[in-house]
Amino acid sequence: MKDQLEIKTVTDRNLWTELLSRCHYADIMQTWEYGDAINECIEWKPVRQVIYYNDKVLALAQLLLKEVPVFGKIARIQHGPLFVQQDEKLQPVLLIEAIKKLKEYWTEREKMRLHLTPGLFPGDLPDGWNKEVGLRKSNEVLWSSIRIDLQQSEEQLRKKMKRQWRNALKKAENSGLKLVDSRREEDFKFFIEKYHQATIEKGFTWPSPELTAALWESASEKMRLLFAEMDGEAVAAMVTFGFASTGIGFVAWNSARSAELHAHRFLIWQGIKYYKNASGYHWFDLGGIDPANLPGISAFKRATGGEEYSLIGNYEAIPEGAREQLEQVYVRQNMSHFIPGLELPEESDQKEISDDNNGVFEKVKSLISTFVKETLNIDVELDADLSLIDGGIIDSLSLVSVVQALQDTFDIQIYPEDITIENFDKITAISALVEAKKQQR
Repeated sequence: MKDQLEIKTVTDRNLWTELLSRCHYADIMQTWEYGDAINECIEWKPVRQVIYYNDKVLALAQLLLKEVPVFGKIARIQHGPLFVQQDEKLQPVLLIEAIKKLKEYWTEREKMRLHLTPGLFPGDLPDGWNKEVGLRKSNEVLWSSIRIDLQQSEEQLRKKMKRQWRNALKKAENSGLKLVDSRREEDFKFFIEKYHQATIEKGFTWPSPELTAALWESASEKMRLLFAEMDGEAVAAMVTFGFASTGIGFVAWNSARSAELHAHRFLIWQGIKYYKNASGYHWFDLGGIDPANLPGISAFKRATGGEEYSLIGNYEAIPEGAREQLEQVYVRQNMSHFIPGLELPEESDQKEISDDNNGVFEKVKSLISTFVKETLNIDVELDADLSLIDGGIIDSLSLVSVVQALQDTFDIQIYPEDITIENFDKITAISALVEAKKQQR
């Protein structure tokens, strides 16, 4: 069967988009635009590959590639490979061989660490299939979400909602909320500013404001910016993305008034109705749930009456000869959601750093060094000229944690407009920012 499988790299955006529309499950992280946005944000290079079986398209996989200091070369397939619909149900043995082909290509031929979350559901493959391929399970957060079947009537959709959710939606509709569908650049900038502030206040990292802005730039024709307004004031907003047969509520912002007006429910329902009435859409995805860490949000989304699903699992393969120490300490948390940010030490470690008398530069250097050591269990020599972001020590998603650590350590206030690559790329830049903020106290 191996001889019947062939991998080809795709450079045609239209071809990729057409193939994605033929998959039995499509995911935003496998869209061409998402790959471009990731590259723009944190310079993980997208490579798109198609697997052919007997000259027919079987599967496709968008990989994100980067050489990261300490770790080496990494290939990440986020929610892929995806499998193209066939006349008959795909045989598990063929799915396994396709995944094995990718593993051999990237791990054995290209000598990269491979991380992947196949676009399959529990039960699509037999237990233990990964051992046959040479993949081991990884300790990543498994992607789960809620999706709404748009083939139902509006009456059926509302009937499936939990009573409290449905009644709150009625109140929102009767409150005088106005829907505004905007394409104006100034409105998107307003949204990003509000969303950026929310990420700082609430401490979440996905999707980042940088990713949202880059995706808007890459795929603006497929995205919509919806505002819920009351008396001319924006009280909530949501950005949606339409791809293949799915519309997804990608990211949202809610003001202090949103809860009392049930504005977020209002926007979700407007999104559902839009994709239901648009041509070619089967699903509206609510953009992920995390019952363990975000039980309230997860319960809110479940109350819509949608279908809950999870992907089959997260797996990895390490090339032969890779350092065993790195295999044990590689940071996996949240990789199924996005390229991970590295976690900072616990608060007690941060306070210990702040008590020394070595000056701002040495304190910042010590904080970052402790961050790397505690997270990776390995010493990395940091100097003033080392690029922390381009070098992969921290990425755009880590900045929220880094900012919090700096604020706690130096008793300063860092604002959203301060959080730029220029201010956080090098220890000298971070130190200069801290010095400036200390003087403003």
